[in-house]
Amino acid sequence: HQQCRHSWNNNVSGVAMRRTPVTLRSPSNDDHEHFRAWYERDRAGLEQLFGMELPTEDDYIVQLNKILGQMQQFTARMLIVEMRDDPIGIVLVNDLGPDLEYGRVHIYLMPEKRRYALRTSRVGIAEAKKMGIKRLVQTVRDDNASVIKLSEKVGFVPSHLVTYIKELQ
Repeated sequence: HQQCRHSWNNNVSGVAMRRTPVTLRSPSNDDHEHFRAWYERDRAGLEQLFGMELPTEDDYIVQLNKILGQMQQFTARMLIVEMRDDPIGIVLVNDLGPDLEYGRVHIYLMPEKRRYALRTSRVGIAEAKKMGIKRLVQTVRDDNASVIKLSEKVGFVPSHLVTYIKELQ
């Protein structure tokens, strides 16, 4: 190491270690099984993505269909997150207005792939820029310290807006 002047190299195999890229692609009909498997394995994570309880797979499918409808109206864009052609999650931008002033961003990664959240955030932000979105808005639970830290790391700043909620049931 240069810092401690060791002559040995950590790259034992002689092959340069490169990070596997995180890529985004449009959803396809083949993704139905991935959506189903994600629900079966991580309903709680998908409930956070959608911001609501999804007690049955049918409830989940209804929400996915709503997003697909929003995509057809150009008020949302959903992309599949992949590593090595293996789907590992979703990047969703919704609440898009006609002028693309704002978009609300959501990221879902399978629990065992959440260590790739920083890479996913960066490619998602780059894609939003390509789309012409001027500002991204993100809602994070105040007790989710790791997501708050990640959000700040990729450039999100706290808003001066405060969200109030009134339970009706």
